[in-house]
Amino acid sequence: MMAWVERHLKNLIKGGFAALSIAAIMASNAALASTAAEQRVDLTSPKLSLPFFAAAFPVDGMPPGLPVPPSGDAGAAGLSAGFGVSSLLSVSLPLAETATEASSSAATYWKRLGTTSFPSGKRDRSKLAVPRDVLGSVTLLIANAPLTQRWRAVLQERADSYFEGECQAEWATCGSRLRQQLIETVAVARQQDDQAAIRSINAAVNARLKYRSDLDNYGVPDYWATAGELLQRGAGDCKGYAILKMWMLRAAGFDRSQLRLQLVKIPATGQDHAILVVNTAAGQIVLDNIAPGARNDTDVKEYKPLLSFIAGETYIHGMSRKASSS
Repeated sequence: MMAWVERHLKNLIKGGFAALSIAAIMASNAALASTAAEQRVDLTSPKLSLPFFAAAFPVDGMPPGLPVPPSGDAGAAGLSAGFGVSSLLSVSLPLAETATEASSSAATYWKRLGTTSFPSGKRDRSKLAVPRDVLGSVTLLIANAPLTQRWRAVLQERADSYFEGECQAEWATCGSRLRQQLIETVAVARQQDDQAAIRSINAAVNARLKYRSDLDNYGVPDYWATAGELLQRGAGDCKGYAILKMWMLRAAGFDRSQLRLQLVKIPATGQDHAILVVNTAAGQIVLDNIAPGARNDTDVKEYKPLLSFIAGETYIHGMSRKASSS
C-alpha cells in the first residue's frame, strides 16, 4: 500500500501537482472518514495513519471485490499545499429553506397551483458535464483507486427508481416514513428549474435525515450505506446525506455526469467530510449537511478536496504548480 501511495504522489508531482510528502501525510492528525464536523476530535495527540481512502485497503494489495470497512481509525491528509481560486463565476442563491418549510407537504404546493396530483413527467434539463476544477483544486482521473469499488457498489443500487412511480425495492424501503416524505419533494423538484430543485432537495434531506455516525449506526468506523438503508434507518453520516441527495436529484432529472460525491478535509478541525457538488449553468453548487443552503463552490473556502467520484470514475485532487507559484 505504501508503494501505491508513493507511486501516485510521484505521478501527481510529475504531472504538475503540488503534493505533501509521505512523511507529512503519515504525521497528519487522524480523523474517521465517516465522521462529520458535528463531532469534535482531539487534535492534541497526532496519530500515524494513511489517508482514509488509502487505509481502506489491506497493505498487501487491492482486493477485486468490495472492501471490508476498516476496523480502526483512518486519517485523512490533504493532498495539496493550498488551493487557488476557481475561474467560475459566483451565483447568488436565496437563503436556505428552514426545516419547517422543507417539511411541509408537497400537496400544499400543488393545491396552490390548482391541482391535487403530482405531475409524473420530468423537466427537461441541460446535461452539463462536471468541470475538472472544483473548490479551487484541479483533478486527475485515477484507475482502481481505494474506495472506487464501494462507490460503484453504491451506483449499482439505481435508487432513483425509489422516487419514481412504483417502488420495486423491499417493503422496508418502499414503505419507510422517510421515503414517503421525500418522494413528495422529488415530485415538486421535477417541475422546478435547476436552482429551485437543488434547493428543495437539499433542504428536505437536511431537515428529515437524522445525523448518525457509521460507528453508532453500523458498528464500524466507515460504512457506505445504500439509499435503501438510509431510508429504512432514517439516519446516516455525511456520505449518507450526499448519496441520498444524489439519487433524489437523479430522479428529478439531473444527469449522473452533473453530480460529484466530494470527499474533503476540514483544516480547522482535521476532520474528514463528504458533500455533493452539482454542476449547473450557473456554476457548481455545493450541497452540505452542516452548512445552511446551497452555495457556489467559489464561495466555499473551508474545505480541502481530497477525492471525488463522478459517474463510475474516481478523481484525486491537487493544486497545479502554476497556481501555487502565483
